[in-house]
Amino acid sequence: MKNLSVKVFFSFLLISLLMIAALYLCIFFLTPYAGEKKNSQYIQSRSEELAQRCMNSSYVLADDMISEFAMNEGVNTKLMDASSYIQQDEKEELFFPLRFSDRSDEYVLCVTPVSYSTKALKNSLLLCLPIMVLLAVIISLIGAKVFSYYMKKPIIRMSKIAERMAQQDFGWYCPDERDDEIGVLAKSLNKLSDELSAALSRLNDKNLYLKNEIDLEKERERRRMLFFAGVSHELKTPISVVIGQIDGMRDGIGVYKDRDKYLNKCSETLNELLEFINEILLVSHIDMGDDKKDEKVNIDGILDEEIAIYDTLISDKNIELIYDVPDNVQFKGDEKLLKKALGNVVGNAIKYTPSGGRIRIELDKPQDTGSGKTELMLTNAPAHIDEQHIPHLFEAFYRADPGKEEGSGLGLYISAMVFEMCGAEYAIGNTGDGVEFTLRQ
Repeated sequence: MKNLSVKVFFSFLLISLLMIAALYLCIFFLTPYAGEKKNSQYIQSRSEELAQRCMNSSYVLADDMISEFAMNEGVNTKLMDASSYIQQDEKEELFFPLRFSDRSDEYVLCVTPVSYSTKALKNSLLLCLPIMVLLAVIISLIGAKVFSYYMKKPIIRMSKIAERMAQQDFGWYCPDERDDEIGVLAKSLNKLSDELSAALSRLNDKNLYLKNEIDLEKERERRRMLFFAGVSHELKTPISVVIGQIDGMRDGIGVYKDRDKYLNKCSETLNELLEFINEILLVSHIDMGDDKKDEKVNIDGILDEEIAIYDTLISDKNIELIYDVPDNVQFKGDEKLLKKALGNVVGNAIKYTPSGGRIRIELDKPQDTGSGKTELMLTNAPAHIDEQHIPHLFEAFYRADPGKEEGSGLGLYISAMVFEMCGAEYAIGNTGDGVEFTLRQ
């Protein structure tokens, strides 16, 4: 029997039948007419009490008490003269000698129990038994229905809710606002659901954070592999050239007999290699996170210094410089690294702006921008970058114009690393007649 209602029905039926049996036992033991032997003993005891009350009382009073006794106890009584009394053979007849205060004759009280009372009681109980059993069945059915509605229904509902919880579905609420144990269980389920939902949310957040960290680390590892592959390629060519020149000068082959000339070229190449290695070390320094991310620096001072460095080139190329940079604009980050990063961006803008072109540098304070951030915009015109190159400009060793071998190919890559380290947003794109670089923090 897996159904709880069926179990409750049989439980109620069993309890009802036990109560009926207990009632019948009580009737048997407590009712004088339940058995013939017990009835005889009871009549004898009551008759003796009657004889004692009638003894030495008046005849009329005794006759009234005997008549009342016969009517109440359902027995046959006779009051006879002792001289005319003849004892019957019936074993059930009881007789008691009596004397009255107002008469001198001796009398005999005869009491004969009647068995129809006991039989009537037994017949009545037997007739009531099927009715009581039927009532027990009906009460059991009603009890099972009431229990099913009041107890089983909320239990089934909470069971379904528990199944949904097992499937990590917490978008529900148990509505049982009762004060009994079922209500306490419902409140506990609601509390458990809230706590599990919060714990699962925190776990998902941590898992997402961990996944993002893993993806970020994989991306960093990929970039490192590409970077070192590029480093190997960039180092191999100049080193081979220097080795070839030295071997030529050592053996005095052809043009390499002019040692002074090729020694100068070897020196220039090695100096370029030294600068390249320094930039590699700088990349490693940034990648290791050995920096001062929260140091506040004046970005306007850095821009002033970088523009001063390229002042001669700007004049030579007759570039129109529109410089709108207020004083005391702070930026978070390492001052030395920011100077390197912004120097690369400003230097590229000046180098790739044609003679007679225009460069605009604007710096807005947080209170002047709609985003509430410090915003730097650098535009050079006329200029244009093919859209296919823009997503790759900040990659290591990437050159939009492969024909130009100037520089190490690490400038914008280092700038991007510095900006990311500072938590700044950066972007580069084409405008109507030029190229615009933006930086926000």
